[in-house]
Amino acid sequence: MREGASSIVLVDKDDGEIGELEGQLTKLLVRRQMNQGGNIMMAALEPLVGDEFYGGGLNGISPAWTLGHLACVLDLFTSWVEERDLTIPRWTHDIFNSLEIGKKSKTKAESVDRDALPKPDIMLLFRQAQVRALELLKDFDVQRWESPTPVHAPDTLPTYGTIWQSLGVHTFWHLGELAGCIPRFHGTYTLNTVAHYFYTSANQNSGVFPRNVERS
Repeated sequence: MREGASSIVLVDKDDGEIGELEGQLTKLLVRRQMNQGGNIMMAALEPLVGDEFYGGGLNGISPAWTLGHLACVLDLFTSWVEERDLTIPRWTHDIFNSLEIGKKSKTKAESVDRDALPKPDIMLLFRQAQVRALELLKDFDVQRWESPTPVHAPDTLPTYGTIWQSLGVHTFWHLGELAGCIPRFHGTYTLNTVAHYFYTSANQNSGVFPRNVERS
């Protein structure tokens, strides 16, 4: 593999086909990224109730909107891979991933109706969308990695590989966003992608072992 300016590009073999090993490793990396980011997000948001879940931060987003947004993006992006209609209802997409260009009268957090979209429903929406995407990735033919996406896909996603690359990191973008704008997560490791409570450096005193004790 080589990393291009905008995407991970698989090196073709002499016969013009992508090697099976390279393709499977790439899919495995994307799968692990999606699973790690998704698990961190779900575990972090599970304890939140009321305003903690629906209330907006300084930038106008909320944990509720973020989770629904992730689900709708998964649905939209994989619809281009499968060349199918959206699975999640259009009105839900309009709330969590509106593509309309115009001045908004509400923040993203305010657009999520608590009665119409209870927390368990939003959590389930994301889980189902992620599972569908992971199943699609498992069966995805890596020979299509560099193939062009449908004409109605954005210019920033020119190939099917760029779709999977974006889905592999999308949740991490929003973990960082929530960590910075939602007070519940300030000063905690809750959304840390590689929590390290128990790591100690061999070259530094950890405060656990006496200074005169050598560790290899």
